[in-house]
Amino acid sequence: GEALIGRARKVDDLAATLCDRLKLDLDMLAGEQMLKTVPLRDLASVFEGMADHVPAYSAWVALQAAIRDTKSAGASAIVGKLLSGQLLAEAAVKEFRYACAEARWSAARRAYPNLDRLRDLDRHTLAAEFVRLERDRIKEAQGLVRLKHGERIPRGTAGEMGAIRGEIGRKKGHKPIRWLMKNAGAMVQRIKPIMLMSPISVAQYLPAGAVKFDLLVIDEASQIRPEDALGCIARARQVVVVGDQQQLPPTSFFDRMVDDSDDDTEEDESAAASASDMESILTLFEARGVNKRMLSWHYRSRDPSLIRVSNAEFYEDELVLPPSPLQLDDDYGLKLRRVAGVYAPKNSGLGRAGTNRIEAEEIARAVAAHARQHPDLSLGVVAFSKAQSDMITEVLENARRKDNVLDRFLQPGAAEEFFVKNIENVQGDERDVIMISVGYGPQVAGGRLTSMGFGPINGEGGGRRLNVLFSRARTRCEVFASFDPADIDPSRASRDGLRILKRFLDFAKTGIMDEKTVTGLGADSPFEEDVARVIQSLGFVADLQVGTAGFRIDIGVRHPDRPAHYLLAVECDGAAYHSALWARERDRLRQEVLESLGWRFHRIWSTDWFHRREREVARLREVLIQAQANANEGIVVRGANDYRFAISDVEEHTAPQPQELTLDHLSIKAEPYRKADIRVKSMIEPHEAPISTLALLVRQIVEAEGPIHLEEVARRISAAFGKTKAGSRIQSAADQAVAYTVRTIPDIMLVGRFVLTRQQSDDPKPRDRSNIDGGPLKAEYLPPMELEAAAKLILRESGGIERDDHVRAIAKLLGYQRVGPDLSAVIGAAVDGLVPM
Repeated sequence: GEALIGRARKVDDLAATLCDRLKLDLDMLAGEQMLKTVPLRDLASVFEGMADHVPAYSAWVALQAAIRDTKSAGASAIVGKLLSGQLLAEAAVKEFRYACAEARWSAARRAYPNLDRLRDLDRHTLAAEFVRLERDRIKEAQGLVRLKHGERIPRGTAGEMGAIRGEIGRKKGHKPIRWLMKNAGAMVQRIKPIMLMSPISVAQYLPAGAVKFDLLVIDEASQIRPEDALGCIARARQVVVVGDQQQLPPTSFFDRMVDDSDDDTEEDESAAASASDMESILTLFEARGVNKRMLSWHYRSRDPSLIRVSNAEFYEDELVLPPSPLQLDDDYGLKLRRVAGVYAPKNSGLGRAGTNRIEAEEIARAVAAHARQHPDLSLGVVAFSKAQSDMITEVLENARRKDNVLDRFLQPGAAEEFFVKNIENVQGDERDVIMISVGYGPQVAGGRLTSMGFGPINGEGGGRRLNVLFSRARTRCEVFASFDPADIDPSRASRDGLRILKRFLDFAKTGIMDEKTVTGLGADSPFEEDVARVIQSLGFVADLQVGTAGFRIDIGVRHPDRPAHYLLAVECDGAAYHSALWARERDRLRQEVLESLGWRFHRIWSTDWFHRREREVARLREVLIQAQANANEGIVVRGANDYRFAISDVEEHTAPQPQELTLDHLSIKAEPYRKADIRVKSMIEPHEAPISTLALLVRQIVEAEGPIHLEEVARRISAAFGKTKAGSRIQSAADQAVAYTVRTIPDIMLVGRFVLTRQQSDDPKPRDRSNIDGGPLKAEYLPPMELEAAAKLILRESGGIERDDHVRAIAKLLGYQRVGPDLSAVIGAAVDGLVPM
C-alpha cells in the first residue's frame, strides 16, 4: 500500500513539474506559449519542478481533454498550428469559423453543382431583366383592365341605354343628372364604374336605392362629418376610410351638429356616443374598433427636413423618409427668413387689422425671384390668417402689373397653379415649394415679440393645423417671420400649438434635430466597410447608413468639391438587401424611389466583389468619375411644371376643339345565320334514301344551323335532293333520320321539336337572319333557347327595359324589321319566361 501511495505521489509530483515546465498559466492557455517537447534526459528536473506546481495539474488535464475533443471534431489542423506557434490565439476563432464556412460551402457545392455557376452569373443583367419584366407586367395589367372595361361597356339601344343615348344625342334641354341616375343608373355604372364625388354630390345626384357600389373609398376622412358620409356608406358594400387624425377636422367643428333632444331619458344619457357626437367619420370608425393600418411611407417630401418636425411631434418618428441627395444643401429643405415686419392688431393704427404688409411685400419679392430662377417648380403661399392671405394677394396683384415675368408666372395653365391660401383651407394641396407667412409679430420693426397670439394656432386643434401646414411642400419650404423663434414663450399658452410652432421655427432656423448629419451608424457588414474603404481610397467621402430608420442607403458618396451634395448611392447586397420581403421592393422600388429624388444609383454584388474584385473596383471608379462629371452643374430637381415654357418665350396656346361623341361602335350585333349548303347526287327520292345517308345529312345540317326545328331539317334534306318542298313522306323520313342520329351520335340531342348539338345547348347564340333566303316560315320555328339568349343579351346590354321594347329589340337583333302578332307572341313568351338577372 505504501508503494502505491508513493507511486501516486510521484505521479502528482511529475504532473506538477510538467505543468511548471510548460508554464500552463493564463497566457499559455491563450496560446501565447507554445508547448515544447521535453527531452528524456530532462525528466528528472521536470519531475522536480512539477512537485512545486501541483494546482496546475487540473488545468493541464483540462487542456489535454480540450485538445483531444477538438481533434476528434475535425479541427486537428487548427490545434496543430496553435501548438506549433504558427497561429496566434486571438486569430484562432476567426480561422475556425472561416474553415467551417468553407467546409459548408464545399459540401453545398457537392450537393448542388449549379452553385458553381453563381461565380459567372451577371446579376446586374438579371436584376435589370426582372425590373423590365415587372414594368411590362404592370403595363399589361393596365391594358387588361382597360380591355375588360371595354368589353363591359353596354351596347344596347333600348331601355336604360336608350335613355342614355337619347341624352347624348341632345344638343340642349338635357334631363337632370339625378333623373338619369334614377332611370339608367346601372348602365351609367357599367360605362363609368368609378366615380369621384363629394358627399354633397352623392346626396344630390344619386337617388337612394338607384345604384350600389362594391367599394367606397373616403379620402381626407378627417374633414368629413359622419352625417355627410353615412349616405355614401349606405350605397356601398365595403368601405375604406383614408385619413389622418393629426390633420384638420371638419371646418365647422365647433358648430352644434344636431339639435338638443327635448326628451332626455336616463337611457339616453347612459348610451354610447352616437355618430353625431363624433368629430369626423374617421373618428367614428376608429371609435367603433374598425381595423386600421398606418401607411408609413411618406411620399411627398423630397427632403426629410420638410417633414421632420411633424414626424417627431405627431407620428412618433414612425414615418419612413427616403434620404435626399440634397439634404445637406442649404438651398433645399426647410428654411427660415427673418423679416423686419410689423403686425397691425385691431385698432392699432399700424395698417389693416390682422396684417403684416412688410412681410407680404417680402413674399412678393420672393415669388418674383422664384419665377425667374425656378419657374418649373410649382409654388404656393400659405398665411396663418385670412387677413394676411388677402394682403399677400393684393400685394402680388400690384407687383405683377409692373413685372411681366411675375405676371406670366402667376397666369393659370400650369399643371400645378400658383395659389395663396390661409392655414384653414390648404389641406389636400401640395406644391414643390411652399412659402409660409406667419404674419403675427412685433408692432415695431425689428422689435421683440410681446404677444403670444397666433390666431388659430392658439386654439383647439392648433397643432393639427400646423401639421397640415408643415407637410405641404415637396422640395423647399421658406418660412417668413418678423421675429426670432426664441421670442416665443410656450408657457404663456395652455395648448400645444405654440410649443410646436416654436419647435418648428427653431428647427427651420438651426436644423438642431440632426437632419443634416449622417446617422453615424456603422456598416451592416465587413463587405460594406471594405467598399467604403475603397471609395475613400479613390478620393471621395463615403458616409455609411445615410438616411433615417426604415430607409437607409448603405453608402452615400459626397462630391469632393461640394460636400453638401451626394454624388452616388452605393447599395450592397448586405443585411438591408436580404431583409426585404419582396424582390419588387429589393430590386425595383427602392432604386426607383432614390432615383426619383435625384440619386444616382450603383449596386455592388458581394459575390462579384469577392471573385472579381479588380473589375468591380474599376467599375466603381468609372461610375464615381461619371457621377462627378454629371454633378458639376448640380443636381437637377424636376418640378411639377417642368414642361412650362421659358419666361422669355412667347407662345400662343390654342385650346383643343371638342370632338363630337359618337356611339356607332357600341351596338349589339348578332352573328349572321349560316345555312347548311348540302347537295346529294342521287336519282332516288329523299324518303327512299338509306337512313344512314339521311343521318349523315342531319348531322351536317345540325352542326351548321342548330338549334333547328324538325320541319326545317326536312326542308334542308329536301333541298339537298333538289326538291323545293318537303311533303309528309320526306318529313317522316327526316324525323326517323333525326331519331337515328340522336341514338347513334351522343353529341346530337333533341329538345322538344328542335335538334342541336350539346355545345349549342350549353352556349346558344342569337343569329341575324336578315340576309338569308328561305328563312323560317313560321315564328314557332325560332328556337326557344336562342330567343332566351337574345333576351338575356338585350337585357344585359340595355339595362332595365319595358316588355314591348324588349320584344322589338330581340326581333331587330334576329334580323326582323317587322314584328307581327305571331312573332311578338313567340318572343314575348321567351321574355316572360326569362329568369331575372
